[in-house]
Amino acid sequence: MTGKGKAGVKSDWTLWRALEEWRAKKRELEPMFAAAGLGDEQETLANRAIVDLKRAPPTPPLVSGDTQRDIEETKRYREAYYRHFEESLYKVEALLRLPWVPEMEPLAEAIRGEVAQLREWMTEHPATRPDFTRLEALVQHYIKLDHPELQLPEGLLDGRRRALMDIAGYPLLVQHALKDPFNEAVPPLTSDAFRNDFETRAQTYLQTDWLHSRVVTQWYATLALDAAVARKKRDSTDRARLAKLLRRRWPTLSVLLPGFEQADQLWYLMLSGLTFLALFAEWWIPAGFLVIWLSMSIGAHRREKKEIEARQAYLSTQVGTMKRVRDRFVAGVTQPDKLAFQLRQLDEAGEYIDDTLYRLLGLHTYDTEE
Repeated sequence: MTGKGKAGVKSDWTLWRALEEWRAKKRELEPMFAAAGLGDEQETLANRAIVDLKRAPPTPPLVSGDTQRDIEETKRYREAYYRHFEESLYKVEALLRLPWVPEMEPLAEAIRGEVAQLREWMTEHPATRPDFTRLEALVQHYIKLDHPELQLPEGLLDGRRRALMDIAGYPLLVQHALKDPFNEAVPPLTSDAFRNDFETRAQTYLQTDWLHSRVVTQWYATLALDAAVARKKRDSTDRARLAKLLRRRWPTLSVLLPGFEQADQLWYLMLSGLTFLALFAEWWIPAGFLVIWLSMSIGAHRREKKEIEARQAYLSTQVGTMKRVRDRFVAGVTQPDKLAFQLRQLDEAGEYIDDTLYRLLGLHTYDTEE
């Protein structure tokens, strides 16, 4: 799969190009591309090894007539002859050390066995050219993924290449969409739709072992942090939502009808009208009750306003703190285990950070000395 092959769909092509650019910058991404059968380096190394196997070996030394000298020259010749083909065999082994399609591992073992037999044969038959026909055929099957006894399931590689786009490339797609305010490829970070979509992609990533990479894991973790910061920032400015979260609210019409924006205005306008009516009609008991109720309502709303403002200030402070924590993680200053501890301190109730993020942070083992 190449950018040219994806030219029919602009967004896919752009995403694939972004993945290729990251692949060129980060060697850690190479294994997941190799698992999908995308390995330029493997093919190049295989071709070099096969070409080297066909090179002409060193020529034997001329007989000088000096027995001791001829023995030494013959010994050096045999060593050079062995090294000549040993270099090619080493390239074959180097090829097998590179990541590749996991289903080809049995064939890799067969190639290692063939290399060992060739080395043994060259030791027993010095200065004699071995037959590399079987080794060349095995290497070709290994690279082309077409060994008759190791047929890959139909659609396996295509499915993995789609997973590269849909799962590994998802954070890049979101990042690209956020740069364009008119891009509707993904829902807003603060929406439930995005939260569900992210959860689905992250769970699929966690369950797909061949996609696991520290780079992609950091992409997902960073995206989860961005979404958490965005939701917390939204909540810090959404007074209506903060009011709903208050433990004790003064009974008003807006509590019963949260979707009605002018509920409180109509409610207190009606109560004020009834109060004036009771006063003019000299209904002193109902009027006194209504006056007391309105006075208590004023005090209750002032208390709620203070609580909301205090909550807003607290959330605003946490937004700044979480943003700094996120930036330090992206810069590589904070290790994932320390980040998990910090996030649990910042979000004790688990309102903004899901368990999925903690699973992502625990996916890899990190060296704390790095």
